[in-house]
Amino acid sequence: MSSPIYFLTANGNGYSSDGTLPAGAIICTEAQYNGGYVNVGGVPTIPAPPAPTLAQQAAAALSAGLAITSTGTPALDATYLYDHSIATQQLAETTSIILNGTFADGTTTIEWPYTTGAAVTMTIAEFKVIITTVAAWVSALTKCINGQSTTLPSASVTIA
Repeated sequence: MSSPIYFLTANGNGYSSDGTLPAGAIICTEAQYNGGYVNVGGVPTIPAPPAPTLAQQAAAALSAGLAITSTGTPALDATYLYDHSIATQQLAETTSIILNGTFADGTTTIEWPYTTGAAVTMTIAEFKVIITTVAAWVSALTKCINGQSTTLPSASVTIA
């Protein structure tokens, strides 16, 4: 745990009620702190950043993608992206499969991107398994972001 920071007024007076500061207190002026540094024993020091919140951790996990290992189809092993563009395409492809039995372009295979920029060719059956897995992960992360869960899902998963 870091020491509390006590700001000094322009004339150098502290904000403590009795004029003293507790041991280990970091004393700095607002100018020192606003510059990103605090004065610790005469040495400018960058204070430790606060730990990320659960919502921030979940948002970062979304940006990093989900690592999937497939025991049945090793060609599907990859870290899959999830962002607004992917979500939009996923919705379009899923809707087309439900309504037409094909991907949106009328084919039965699709090139789906990894986080590396490369892509894998998937059949409709493989797409359903991957997208169902990603959807469960996104749902769990979204619940953390929305305060509905306190448990982050794993960043990797194994599927059949």
